[in-house]
Formats: sequence, C-alpha cells, structure tokens
Amino acid sequence: MTTALSDTVAAELHGRLSDVCAQIGVDPHGARLVKYTMNAVFVTPPFVIRLAASPHAATLARRVVSVAACLEQVGMPTVRLASGVTAQPIFSGDWVATAWQYVPTTGDEPKPVDLAAPLRALHSLDGLDVALPRWSPIEKFRRRLNAAAALPNEEAAELERWSWSELGIPAADLLRNLHRRCDEAEEDLDRVPWRLPPGVIHGDAHTGNILLPAPNDGAIAYSEPLLCDLDGICIGPREWDLVPTAHGATRFGRSAAEYRGFVAAYGVDITAWAGWSVLRSVRELQLVTSTIDALAGRPDVARELAHRLRSLFSDDLATTWRRYR
Repeated sequence: MTTALSDTVAAELHGRLSDVCAQIGVDPHGARLVKYTMNAVFVTPPFVIRLAASPHAATLARRVVSVAACLEQVGMPTVRLASGVTAQPIFSGDWVATAWQYVPTTGDEPKPVDLAAPLRALHSLDGLDVALPRWSPIEKFRRRLNAAAALPNEEAAELERWSWSELGIPAADLLRNLHRRCDEAEEDLDRVPWRLPPGVIHGDAHTGNILLPAPNDGAIAYSEPLLCDLDGICIGPREWDLVPTAHGATRFGRSAAEYRGFVAAYGVDITAWAGWSVLRSVRELQLVTSTIDALAGRPDVARELAHRLRSLFSDDLATTWRRYR
C-alpha cells in the first residue's frame, strides 16, 4: 500500500530526498516511499534512506549511526549502514537522513515467530560500547504531545479541525486527556514487578520492523531475519520487546496461533504475567502519540489515529487497529 500524502508534503519529502541523494551519489529517480510514520523511508537501491524532521531528529540520528555500527561489530542480526557512505547522518535543511544497505527480501509478510531469534540475540547483550539511553517511554509521549501543542498556526488549525470532526472535542482537550493518561501510566510503571533483567532492547519490536532477506544475497551478512528501525535501541526491561507481538494478537487481528508460535520460540508469554495490562496500556499510548504532531497532509494516518483514539477513549479493547502506512 502506498502512503497517501498531500501534494505539499510529497513535494517536501522528494525535494529533501533528492538533496540527500545528491550528497551521497545516488540517483533518486524511481525512489519508492515504503513507509511514513515518524520517518519517511525510501527505497533507492542500493540503499534505503530514512528521513526525519523534528527538534530531536539530529541527536537521534547521530546516536543510531553509532549504535548500528556497534551492533554490526558484535554480529547482531540487524540492518547495516550503507557501505561507502562515510559521513552520516546527512543533512538537508531541517531534515536529517540516514542511509542503510538495501536488503532484498523474500516478499513474504513477516510473522511474530520471525522476531524470536533476533530478539533473543539482542537480549543477550547487557550493553554496547556506546552510551545508550535508559528506557523512558512516557518522556517520549509527552514530547510528542508538547510538540502538537506548539505546532505552527496552519498545522495547529488543521489539528483543531481534525479533532473536532473526528473526535468531537477541541485539540486542547484531546492533548489534556492524553497527558493525563501519561501521568497514570507513569505511576503504574513504577509498580510493575519486572521478572526479566534489564539489558539492550529494541524498543519497537513488531513485525513491521523485521526483514526476511532473500536467499543467496551477497550484500548482507545474514540469511536469518534482520531487525530494522534501530531508533529505539536502549537499556530497558526486556519484557517491553515482547509486548508488540502480544498486542498484535489482541489489537491488530493477528492470530492467537501465530502468537503462540512466538512464545514457543522465545520462551516467555508476556500475557501470563502480572505486568501485562500495564505494558499493554503503555503500548497503546505509544501508538496514539507517535504521529499526533505530524498529521498535516497525511489523511490515511489521520484517519487511523482517530479510529484508535475513539476506541481508547471508550475503553474498547476489542476494536481492531490497522498499521500506519
């Protein structure tokens, strides 16, 4: 499915992409946008280019470049930085980009079980030879909400119209509600009885962040599934990386059998643990705050976010959510 964008947003992204490609010597002709949630992800063989624009994008990109290099050094099953691109990240105005080695895939949709082996490998690490932040999800959620409250006039007006038309409340009330939920989630997290030791975690370990490499491809070091989107790598509770697969079965329509396959392969069933309901709530907050400050010109994302918020506000845990594209 192609990400739906307004002409203005599409022109901005392609302009930034062309600038980045010129800096690293890649032809942007035929570039394909495969995803735009928090980052715009373009396939431009032999690379994948990820573009982001936020006050924290440059700091995050610099850290991710260092983290990716460390993960490669210790042989983790993760995507690799683009070979031959020596200076990363790459800047274009207020946007920042990272370039990654393109991985041809099998074309099969990854299943929860495909996450088990890469996560077990990652969870074998207690740390890396680079400073990693501590897991602090609520801080990220609040930062998004604060950014939404400080949008430029035109984008703020669009958020206000959207909030009234889709949710029947002003944007200020929407943000206030989500801030209150953040406060409650933070208090609940303080009481969680963690059962696994903390260590290196991915931070957003769902099936959309796993690649199934095509066989016999000499450009990559692994034939097993590879973790991608390394923005959330940090030191934190390993339980958090098990939440997306369980949440996929309870909220995104994944089959229970697929989840059981993941549990059998990884060895832990997060839903049988006392802290599951708290982490499920935190995951849902993550998924409704991740795009709240960047809805302008993205009608499909805005529509799905409204769907999620309506079910969240009505305490409806049964309604199926769809992945952002």
